[in-house]
Amino acid sequence: MDSPDMQRISLYLPKKLIERADRTKEECGFASRNDFFARAVDNFIADQLLSDEEISSALNEKLSRAVHALSEDNSKAISKGLFRYAVQLEIVVQILSQLSDFDDSEIDDMRRKAINNVRRTRGKISLEEIMRGYYNEK
Repeated sequence: MDSPDMQRISLYLPKKLIERADRTKEECGFASRNDFFARAVDNFIADQLLSDEEISSALNEKLSRAVHALSEDNSKAISKGLFRYAVQLEIVVQILSQLSDFDDSEIDDMRRKAINNVRRTRGKISLEEIMRGYYNEK
């Protein structure tokens, strides 16, 4: 596992600090102690920089990492939500298909109206308006 870019060192640290670090490592999702301590040391050094240019560069890097991590989390949450929504919608479609008797031209017409309505309203329409027929009349 030796690498020309890496160096093995030994540290003598208080047990309570190691326990805290291990808990934090797990909570933050670090793969290893090495990753955790490398990030911690990097952040500490970035916080201690003296020149404005170095501080700005370090803050930009930290901010970039934070935004990237947050956007990854949000993307996963949105994706999971859309999947759950699609499953529920598929159930509704299956129920409606068993209860109705539409031919292909009627379904094509409904699809065309739905696309136009969603484009026009950008999806901001209430169920009450749909039920009153206001939504489809425009």
